[in-house]
Amino acid sequence: MITITQEQAKAIRRKQADLSLNIEQTAKAIGITYITYKRITKGDYSTKQSVYDKVMKWFMAGY
Repeated sequence: MITITQEQAKAIRRKQADLSLNIEQTAKAIGITYITYKRITKGDYSTKQSVYDKVMKWFMAGY
């Protein structure tokens, strides 16, 4: 399991805000469920490698 830190969660929430997306739209864009996305944005969340990879791929796109 890989942990998404508080700092990563904050950056993810900031990108969501910059793109003016709601939680459901962001989760769909990443390719994860709404519930998983909510847990990720709180930080200190342990997740599978595949979910971590999806989140980081989305986060890095456009930067």
